[in-house]
Amino acid sequence: MKFYSEYLLSVLFAMLFVVQVGCNQPVASYGELEELDSIVSKYPRYVFNRAEKLLQEYTSPYKLAYAGLLVNISAYNFGYKINSDSLINLSVAEFSKQPNYLSQNYLRALIYQGIIRFHNGVSDGNAYLPIKQAIDMNLEMNVLDLETSQLGNYYLGLIHNQNNNITTSHNYFKSALMLAEKMQDSTALFKTYRDFYWNRMKAMDFNTARSLLESLQDFRLSSKEQVRDVKNAESAFYNSRKNYRNALKLDYELMAQDLKRNDSVALLADYYRISDSYRYLGKLDSALYYGEKAVKSIVDTTYYLNYHYYLNVAEIASLQQDLEKSADYYKEVYRLQNRAINQQLNTQILELERKYDVASAENRAMKLKNSNLRLRLLLGGAALFLFLGYLLYRYRIKTQREREKMALQEIKILEQEKQIALEKEKQFQLDKQLTERKLVEKQFVIPIYRQISQRNLDIKNFLLDLQSNFYITKNPGLLEKIEKEYKNFIQTTKITDTELLSDELFANLTGINIDESQLFNESEKMMMAFIATGADNQQMATLLNTSVESIRVRKSKLKKKMIENNVKILEEMGDVEE
Repeated sequence: MKFYSEYLLSVLFAMLFVVQVGCNQPVASYGELEELDSIVSKYPRYVFNRAEKLLQEYTSPYKLAYAGLLVNISAYNFGYKINSDSLINLSVAEFSKQPNYLSQNYLRALIYQGIIRFHNGVSDGNAYLPIKQAIDMNLEMNVLDLETSQLGNYYLGLIHNQNNNITTSHNYFKSALMLAEKMQDSTALFKTYRDFYWNRMKAMDFNTARSLLESLQDFRLSSKEQVRDVKNAESAFYNSRKNYRNALKLDYELMAQDLKRNDSVALLADYYRISDSYRYLGKLDSALYYGEKAVKSIVDTTYYLNYHYYLNVAEIASLQQDLEKSADYYKEVYRLQNRAINQQLNTQILELERKYDVASAENRAMKLKNSNLRLRLLLGGAALFLFLGYLLYRYRIKTQREREKMALQEIKILEQEKQIALEKEKQFQLDKQLTERKLVEKQFVIPIYRQISQRNLDIKNFLLDLQSNFYITKNPGLLEKIEKEYKNFIQTTKITDTELLSDELFANLTGINIDESQLFNESEKMMMAFIATGADNQQMATLLNTSVESIRVRKSKLKKKMIENNVKILEEMGDVEE
């Protein structure tokens, strides 16, 4: 008991000391760092060079963290890419120890932590969460300047847009635009209008996109990059409105500029858009030429989204009946689509948003309990302070355990949802390929087939009419020759060669797999193939040398057999009576 009392007393004095230090800590002088901070927007290169030198001179952890923050802010302001987030991570870690002490530094460090990660190719929760945390904390603290608040909302919009969370991205871009207008910063306004425009184009909200494009066109453009961005936006809008000739004019201007700059990434997009415009204008030779130039401009042949460029060439070659070239490019399409199915993509930002809202509420509750005001009040009653500290400790332990338990459950649920999403995506791609294949067959083969079938029917009826002609019946020799010719015609036009219909072709036409196809004889499979390609009863009767009524009966029996064996009924058989 004595030991326990001494232990409580020692803990009490220790905690009182910490509180006293925390409450009465004088604001240290950061003269040079604060001066650099005040000019970081106007003279970013100077601040960058000076802050890097200070990193070598300082020994104070907080000053090192402050200097590291200025290095990252200044680098961003003059467009220098920092390839590692290690320095900003150290700043965040140091500032998080005393989040209420010069709290604007902590929030800025969180925002630039997310920005640096995003610029290094990270677009998942590792980039999103720090920025989101800072923006939410600022709702209570209100310590961020307009520029940093605008930047935070802008990048939250970019991250959500990249993860295809179009609606959430739209909301953040709206907030970023309002803040940019308050700042009256033309550069921030232009960038926000530009990326907001692409968000609305992605959402196919063309009315809002038009309004944003007009705002971009009204800008007094200060650089070649801004001019190019506006032309690029205009070209995309013309293309979306099927004004392909105006789109081509702009794309040729952009291509000429990008050739001078030798910008392979921009050229890839230029070639693809030009190819797409020529394709819709019906100029397939030009479309194929620029489509292949786009493919040749691909740098990373393993990036899964590049399958669009291969698919474009494959479809154009197919339209030109260059089946060999089309097949070669389709192979690349399937290779990259398989890679896309296996690629781990972080599309759970919306889920993170919901979970973060709960977590941030809990964090805010705990931070309020640890605020300076509460600490000062607790100095008046040491015993009460110790009691509340003990309750807080128990609460944190309990909350931590509950979080860990919930995190494990959420991870399992996310993994299951991810697996389901991958399977659905895979099935969607297969269904899409099958649908596109059947559409091509019907667009090209069916009109020709129907013309031949109708011609055969006309010839058959003509020969039948000749046999009943009054003048010809008086000439037995001629009548016999016509009857013989009629029988020969019937025999030669009858579909008997079942080898033409392989198992693979049958499966592609009907969607019935090879195992199920074994349930049917060759005559039944031939009929199902005709049905799948859109042949009507009269045409099948002509080709199979039988009557229309016989075709109806055979189709009814075939449908009944398919139902009995649980075989998927062809869409074209929906009106057949059992």
